[in-house]
Amino acid sequence: MTTYETDIRKSAAARIFQDASLFGIEASGTAVLFGKTAVRLPVAISDNPGGRSSIHDMAESQQTLTAVYVVDHQLVKELLTRTGEASYKAQLASRDGQTLFEGTGNLEMVNPEVGHSRIVFRGKYKEWAPTVLGLEAESPAQWERVSVVWSGIAW
Repeated sequence: MTTYETDIRKSAAARIFQDASLFGIEASGTAVLFGKTAVRLPVAISDNPGGRSSIHDMAESQQTLTAVYVVDHQLVKELLTRTGEASYKAQLASRDGQTLFEGTGNLEMVNPEVGHSRIVFRGKYKEWAPTVLGLEAESPAQWERVSVVWSGIAW
């Protein structure tokens, strides 16, 4: 068995997984993103490292990775920022950080007893969205995020 220098191993792992997230695989599912079927892997609501706050408890102005989608063999990050009491900014970005969609919307509570809410984000596709995902970009664009259990499960 090969042994490695502990400091080198820890350093390499720290660099590779510096932005590691805790995914809630049990709450994953399919969604339609950019008109295509995608698998949605939510970041778990947890106080553990790599977890996140519920969108209802997010601090203002702090961009939060809330999910990752797999669409057409590509990764798309769902990044939300709370901009006010019930207002949010959404960004869908490629794995390397290219913004594909950017929009704003207001949180609407559908059933507060079970944390059922919805946000309709209105914005626009960015110029490289068609190239990265091979889709027909429309302007303006709209993306709806529906969630239950205080954003633990969303689509």
